[in-house]
Amino acid sequence: MLNCPACGKLNQTDATCTRCGCDLARLRAVIVAAKEALTEGHVSLRRGDWAAALNWSEESWRLRHTVAAARLAFLAAGAMGDTRTAAAWHRHGAEAQG
Repeated sequence: MLNCPACGKLNQTDATCTRCGCDLARLRAVIVAAKEALTEGHVSLRRGDWAAALNWSEESWRLRHTVAAARLAFLAAGAMGDTRTAAAWHRHGAEAQG
């Protein structure tokens, strides 16, 4: 599901908005890239590669501000012992949650 940035209509998997005809393909590509970065971050976290997990979560966040990206960054920064960065990601997660 994707909200059209032009009119706000919630769309299923259409390449264009069913209400206004806005092209949603690029926006969908960004969402997919953010999810892929998050997946890579989870793999890195499970391997114990905290720096890579943080980098992947930051990449995901740059593409799309999600609670999942902030949580992964929080965990990775905490595992690295970087409490300042972990605290910042904790705040980002709370902001993303609404």
